[in-house]
Amino acid sequence: MFLALVGAAAVSPTPSPHGIWADVTLQREGSALLSPFTVAIALHNATGHLVRLRFPTADLFRVDVLHDDSPVWSSVTGHKPIPITRQLDVSPGLLRLAQVIVDSTTDDHRAFAPGRYTVRVAMLGTNFGTIVDKAVSFDPPDTIARALATKPGTVITIAGEPYIDGGTPRLRDTTGTLRLSRALGIRAVGTYVVRGFLDAAGDERVFDVGRSAPAFENAPSPSP
Repeated sequence: MFLALVGAAAVSPTPSPHGIWADVTLQREGSALLSPFTVAIALHNATGHLVRLRFPTADLFRVDVLHDDSPVWSSVTGHKPIPITRQLDVSPGLLRLAQVIVDSTTDDHRAFAPGRYTVRVAMLGTNFGTIVDKAVSFDPPDTIARALATKPGTVITIAGEPYIDGGTPRLRDTTGTLRLSRALGIRAVGTYVVRGFLDAAGDERVFDVGRSAPAFENAPSPSP
């Protein structure tokens, strides 16, 4: 599977007084909605000697995704840091610190909206606190008409209103309707984003659902 390394044309990282700087890269399969991406974090030690970093909790960093300067996803949502002081010894050169997978849905389980986002990585050390921003964009979903014209097996992201027709789950938008391989939920209402590929069941074309989520414009689901 091909992973493209992308990132914002941002200000170059500045070494801390300790000669350490953080490097962040985004590994993506594509820019379609519901396509997960990986945030890879590394530390560079340019001092030529070992440097000890200190952290007030067991967490070394946090990752946030912001849209129009508002957070929509965070690696620390629902997580309580363990208040144990931690030390990290960084040898000269490159230390690959962590990889965080973002599934491209919000903390309240809606699909990201199309558009531009900021991925923000904050190092949480008491003697090494730095923030690195990277830009990432998502394309609008394709139409059902476009999905019906694609080659079977081609992965694509579409959006529409789910409904049941004679016991068969379907999706509709302004360009047409499409049979789904499965229902998108017990009481799925509003617009849903669906990622999958076109298949066939007898003479009818069926969209094989891989992932689905309420669209960003849907009201957030109430907490259970």
